[in-house]
Amino acid sequence: TMGTVKLEIEDNIAIVSFSNPPKGFLDSNMVAQTNNILDAIVTNDEVKAVIFTGQDEGVFIRHFSVEELIASSAGLKAKRAKGGLAPRHSEAAGRLMWETIDNFPKPTLAAINGYCGGGGCELALACDIRLAGPGDYTIGQMEILVGILPGAGGTVRLARLVGPGKALEWVLRGRTFYPEEAYANGLVNHYIEGDVLEAAKQMASEFVDKPAAALAAIKQVIRASWGKTTREGINEEGDLFATLVETDPQALKLMQDYVANDHPLKKI
Repeated sequence: TMGTVKLEIEDNIAIVSFSNPPKGFLDSNMVAQTNNILDAIVTNDEVKAVIFTGQDEGVFIRHFSVEELIASSAGLKAKRAKGGLAPRHSEAAGRLMWETIDNFPKPTLAAINGYCGGGGCELALACDIRLAGPGDYTIGQMEILVGILPGAGGTVRLARLVGPGKALEWVLRGRTFYPEEAYANGLVNHYIEGDVLEAAKQMASEFVDKPAAALAAIKQVIRASWGKTTREGINEEGDLFATLVETDPQALKLMQDYVANDHPLKKI
């Protein structure tokens, strides 16, 4: 099945929802769909805020497709063998979605309603506000469990959010959190007992009558207060990620084992 990304606009709020049953992985086709949606809504004055959420029961975005990462390893090797210079991973086309969300001029909210790991957690980290609803699911950067590191800004953005000390422990251990734990540890801004999408809509409605220019300026100045090292950190992370996926046999084997074993989930 092909993963789909759906856009609905209601009451000046864009709702972008992800669906890729049965596993709920993100793939490059869905990333491209999301980029098209973001292009369309950034210039649409009717849209005052954006909510990202999952369409499938119990899943926001489980993580990026490990199958695609395995395939990209061979592609990177082949390119290198021909003497082709690989672009910086952080600036590659596949990474555009996370950077676009991070730099989006309108308020962005993640309504986390299920599994939110790897690239899905990185999408939530790129948003301004994260809300998590109830459920027996986990949130976090668990890339180390398949032998790699976050490759879409997760190291840098997590460290900015919760501090380098906590981020270091969590990413080194592949630590994931149930929603209430995620709230207690500062990974999400709000834990919502009821319908998380409704709560996100309620919050997003606050931005409908606020001047767009001021909202964009607030976002820009607070993001910029992180300093140039955000970009530098993400570039470094991207270089390390692409190198690992391409060259480390143990990482490749862990990813292949994970796929072969039908994606077992492990709670740490």
